[in-house]
Amino acid sequence: MPPRYGTGSQKEARRDRVRQEVIKFVKDNPGSSAQSIVAYLSVDVGLRNHGLTPRKIGFFIPRYCPDITWYQDHAAGRRVYAAKESNYAQNRADKIRSYAEHRTGPHTPKPQVGLAKLAERASQSAAEMTAAKANHASATSLAASMALGNLGGTSSRSDTGLGAES
Repeated sequence: MPPRYGTGSQKEARRDRVRQEVIKFVKDNPGSSAQSIVAYLSVDVGLRNHGLTPRKIGFFIPRYCPDITWYQDHAAGRRVYAAKESNYAQNRADKIRSYAEHRTGPHTPKPQVGLAKLAERASQSAAEMTAAKANHASATSLAASMALGNLGGTSSRSDTGLGAES
């Protein structure tokens, strides 16, 4: 195959066409998913030779379309795309901001702590671990001494209460 000396104008033209079509579709249909964008581009516009998939669109939009933002659709578990200046994007941003201000309960993330607090937590956990190891060692040695005392052959059956009385 001969070496390629082209400047890549076809590649850039194809990328620009896809970018403009994606921006046009998302501005007309805020809240659209990558699947709907691919369906529009492949079926309606006829960009069949581009090899578009929802995964490729998911990587393409953040890289080449800075005026499009995305939000997580928790009901369906996918990303939905909207133009940053659209009403849909503003409503979603306000909803996320109000949720973040008013959330309470066990799902609230712990506040960030400084290095001093992290070191204090680490020393507390290290002290707890050494205490647990000491308790385990003492329990193990007690069990070992009981096993040696009862089964080691130094005691008689009468001491253990298992033998017959003579």
